[in-house]
Amino acid sequence: MKKIVYKIFLGLVYILRKLPKSIRRGFFKVIAKLAYLFAGKTNRIIESNLKLVFGNKISKDEIKEIQKYSYFNMVLWVQSLIENLDVTDEELKKSVSIENTKFVTDLIENNKPIIFISAHFGNMEMLSTYMNKFVIPIHQVARQSNFAEFDEFVVNAREKSGSKIIFRDGALKKLFKALKKNEVISLIIDQNINSREGQEVTFLGKKANQTASSASLARKFDAYIIPLAIFNKADYKYHIKIYEPIKPVKTENEKEDIKVISQLEANAISDIILEDKKQWFWPHKRFKSHYREIYEKNFNN
Repeated sequence: MKKIVYKIFLGLVYILRKLPKSIRRGFFKVIAKLAYLFAGKTNRIIESNLKLVFGNKISKDEIKEIQKYSYFNMVLWVQSLIENLDVTDEELKKSVSIENTKFVTDLIENNKPIIFISAHFGNMEMLSTYMNKFVIPIHQVARQSNFAEFDEFVVNAREKSGSKIIFRDGALKKLFKALKKNEVISLIIDQNINSREGQEVTFLGKKANQTASSASLARKFDAYIIPLAIFNKADYKYHIKIYEPIKPVKTENEKEDIKVISQLEANAISDIILEDKKQWFWPHKRFKSHYREIYEKNFNN
């Protein structure tokens, strides 16, 4: 059955690649609108997260706008994954602008280890493609699905730009090896994680658990952590911001160091989200570890 589904998927990808850009993008806009109309549970998760973080400071109209934008952005990731199979370097440079690459080049010139951190924010596919092609190749951690053929398609598409994809199972060892060779790694650190594997931080003004992997690796290798974000602009244009690096923290107290680094990371990601909150991925249960009741209450209504 999976093989049949995969063949249908490949057929759809082939058709979409052949369509004029305007029709292809119109198709994805329709998918996003339908998702908003039929994804009631996800809409309630988005609303719960927004009300937790912003309370009475956010209106019903803005919540609705962010709900709609969340689906647009999700399908945009898929759209860009497909479009980037054929994009030229010239087209990519016309679509994407970037600032503060000096933060990266200075560290490279001084032979300093680098860890990029980012969030599910803006068009992550464009961020990955541009950074790998025009700034530096990156080892990126990805979630493995139960659909091997689809995973292979995604990996091949992303590695076309120069990225090296690492699946989460056994990822730490591979990241360790990459940093040991002074190669750049990248982690997305904005999702919920259980307390056994993560570090408690204050994120968007609320308690949350955050993966400690990037903080632990940064401490071990004296690596600089560089926050990254890509902002969706009008007419499918994008702007990448490279933020000031978080300097290595290393004392005799490893536990405290990881706590300090993790909070600095959480501060950086929080600040990025607050620059344009609609572009963050509000549909996941980010605060489940500390505020489980906000999701249960909505689903019981």
